[in-house]
Amino acid sequence: MNYTKENFPKICSERHLFLTVLMYGLFGLLLIAMLALLTAVPLSIQLEHNSPLSSNEIIFNVIYFPLIFFGIWKLYKNYQHHKLKKTVLIYIDRNGLHYQQFDGSVRSILYQELEKSTEPYRSDIDIRIGTKYSPGYIFGFKDRARIPIHFSTAENGLSYVPKNKYRLIAHFLQGAALFCPHIKVSPAVYSDYFIDLNTLEFNKKSRTITYVIFFAALIIVLLGIDLLTKYTMGFSLLF
Repeated sequence: MNYTKENFPKICSERHLFLTVLMYGLFGLLLIAMLALLTAVPLSIQLEHNSPLSSNEIIFNVIYFPLIFFGIWKLYKNYQHHKLKKTVLIYIDRNGLHYQQFDGSVRSILYQELEKSTEPYRSDIDIRIGTKYSPGYIFGFKDRARIPIHFSTAENGLSYVPKNKYRLIAHFLQGAALFCPHIKVSPAVYSDYFIDLNTLEFNKKSRTITYVIFFAALIIVLLGIDLLTKYTMGFSLLF
């Protein structure tokens, strides 16, 4: 890292168009599938064998379908409300990390606001390991409490996925080293996001090698399972 406090540059996120379109597409398909189930299932049951609708079924429809459309309208209004706070750009400068939102406002995590950890065995900037229920994320401390430090958002219908996420993380940590040197960063943050400890730069080559090793190991494990089932049970799972 060759930056100083005087020449520390501002870098902006580059939107990952493919992943963004994919996430919005999947979200749209999910909504369409839910709507189809909520409307088609009751109708298909009622119209089974081409039987005429009974008075009870007509009353049910008069109550049920307006409620469904009212719920859809409320969801749409809720989306419109939250859309104003949707992230449209992430950038990092000498002051910290900033999220520019759809309504023009900016939400920031400033270097000068970061504090020492209030938790034992936790660094001042650390990482929460993801689970099957929630993704992992980087966090710091402000006002004696954890604050998440996100470099992408994955909310339903409000997703923002940067193409240069790892570079953003590296640049943020470079700024932390310059502007708040009293803050200690966990080594796990550097290793998980492929950041060189000496230069504090994102190491793309290291990430590529890690992914190649992971997929190669995965293939070897799958082939091993396939051979085991072939010679113990007499059939192949893959071939």
